[in-house]
Amino acid sequence: MSTQLLIERLEKWGWHHTANQIHGLLEDASKDNVPYSEFLDTILLNEIEKRESLALEKRIQKARLPYQKTIHDFDFSFQPSISEKRVSCRFIENGENVLLLGPPGVGKTHLSIAFTMEAIIKGYSAAFMRTDDFITECKKAEKAGLLNRVIKRWSRPHILVIDELGYFPFDELSANVLFQVISKRYDQRGALIITSNKSFVEWGKIFRDEVLATAILDRLLHHATTFNVKGNSYRLREKQKAGVTPV
Repeated sequence: MSTQLLIERLEKWGWHHTANQIHGLLEDASKDNVPYSEFLDTILLNEIEKRESLALEKRIQKARLPYQKTIHDFDFSFQPSISEKRVSCRFIENGENVLLLGPPGVGKTHLSIAFTMEAIIKGYSAAFMRTDDFITECKKAEKAGLLNRVIKRWSRPHILVIDELGYFPFDELSANVLFQVISKRYDQRGALIITSNKSFVEWGKIFRDEVLATAILDRLLHHATTFNVKGNSYRLREKQKAGVTPV
């Protein structure tokens, strides 16, 4: 069989990466007198690794994370209130929610992204949204008659991250949509990661409805781990280092 025919057959079955590499693979196998089984294993591993890499890139892209951070990037010495041992993908695997509470600048968003990145690497799908974007999307969807579609879309990923809950007040529409999304994810055991600068007792003000806030918290907290992130602000520390803010 000619190499060109082999390339055509590989491309026909979607093995484009192996097709592009086949000349080098054949040359190395011939030079090193590689056994057929080992050569086949090399080809298979080569294609699998490439497909897994592309799938990971696709999951990261679809998640729309504002930036990429891992647990190893987090300065636990600066925030001793958080134990590195507790920051694990185990919560996501068990379908539990993760609630990160604390004042601005203490690393809540970083931790939410770290949780999400760890889960994405393990093959889970994710979607990241800031609260103001969530509220805006609800208004746009209502005008376009697509509310049910966006509720389904936000209910689908293994992980949904809602960042900065508490900075932006919900209107009746967005509060009810959030309740529907949380309810659907609760039924499906889909994990939610929420960061907030407000304690749970203040959530009634966020949603402008104490009853709705209670219903939301009831579903969120049933299967959840809460992290109370305390300590100083990272952003303030960086400003102090730069001499912008006096120590």
